[in-house]
Formats: sequence, C-alpha cells, structure tokens
Amino acid sequence: MTYCTSPRSLLVLLVLILGGTAGGVQAQTTGGHTEPSTLDKRLLDRLYSIESPAFRSTMRGADATAWPVFYAGAASAWIGIGIVRGSDDFSDAYRLSVSELSALGATIGLKYLVRRTRPYVRFPDLDSRAGDIARGDPYSFPSGHAAISFALATSWTLSHPKWYVAVPGYLWATTVALGRVWLGVHYPSDIFFGAVLGATIAWGVHELGSAITPEALRNDDDASPAPLLHLRFLLN
Repeated sequence: MTYCTSPRSLLVLLVLILGGTAGGVQAQTTGGHTEPSTLDKRLLDRLYSIESPAFRSTMRGADATAWPVFYAGAASAWIGIGIVRGSDDFSDAYRLSVSELSALGATIGLKYLVRRTRPYVRFPDLDSRAGDIARGDPYSFPSGHAAISFALATSWTLSHPKWYVAVPGYLWATTVALGRVWLGVHYPSDIFFGAVLGATIAWGVHELGSAITPEALRNDDDASPAPLLHLRFLLN
C-alpha cells in the first residue's frame, strides 16, 4: 500500500509544525534566554549524565563521523553512480544534495529566528564535551546535525527503499542526534525538531521528483515523483 501527499499539503504541514514550534519556544523567553520546558531539561540531564564507557564511545564515534559524512556523503553518491554503478541517472544523488543543502539552509534560518541559547552556555552545571562551539554557532534550535543526518538518511532510503539502506541510515542519524544532547550542545527538543525538519524536507524533495530534477540528470523512467511513504519497503 502506498500513501502519497501532495507537495502543497506537505509544505503546509511543515510550516504548521515549525511555525508553531518556533512560536512556542520564543514564548518561553526570560532574561534574554529561551528557556527549555521542565521535561526538556530533565531529559537533557538524564542523557548528559550517562557515563557508561560503551555509551560514551558510541556517542563520540557517531559525532566523529558526522562532518565527514556531511561533507563527503553526497559527493560519494555522485562519484559512485558514475564509476561504480556506471549509470547516467544521477537523480538520486541530485535529490540527496538538494535535501542536504535545504536542511542546512532551513536550520540556519530557524536558529536565527528562534535564537535559543545552547544548554552548556545557559546552565553553569553543564560543560560542552564538543568544545566551545557557541562562538561560531551560538544557537541550538533546531539541531543542524539532526536535520542534516535525517535528511540524508531519508533521501537515500526513498531513492533505495531497502531495509539494508534504511536501518543503518536511520540508526546512524539517530545516534548522531542523541550525541548532540550527550555532548551538552543541544536540548532533546532541538534534535527532535531537527530530525522532523530534515526528514520532511527530504520527503518534500522526493515528492516533487522530476519537477525539480534537471532532465540531464535523470533517465526516461524517472518521469513521476517518488512516493512519500511505502509501508512495505522494508519487506522488499
């Protein structure tokens, strides 16, 4: 069974979710700081306080892979299609690139709209395990790492709907996102809405399909938008 949503409906849903979220976060501003909810702070403290060596190694390892994948992921897709796959259909690599860049742009825009201070800056009892990143990127909402990683995982899964693509991709994206909370640089709500943002943008890009993919980058079979969600793709 396949369920599709029109690009217009998808855009409206994204605007409602993110617009309402931004308004709600801004409404909790005190003394120049955007305050987290009690639940948000509680979840942050719980995750930040985990000191298990295995958990620490997992969070550190996922964080170490983030930037290399962000920089090289889309480029590798382009190279792989041309060399390994020997194909002239670059539509999946193109949509991956558009999804990543759109997620990055949307994240930057929302950060400067909401202007939420990073947790380790706001709370003296927290330290940043990632260094003082607030000097170059002062705001935390939404998480850029969560948005980009989920955009990449969603885009590649929609292009290649197989379980061995989806499971590792989303597992990696989830671990990268959780690591940002453990590092003390994001609240749980930052990574949640970052993930929603990235995944929704990727879905929108694929829903538009050939409408935004240059003809030179696709073959004749790429004439219709990719489905938004295929409930049985994991069984293929």
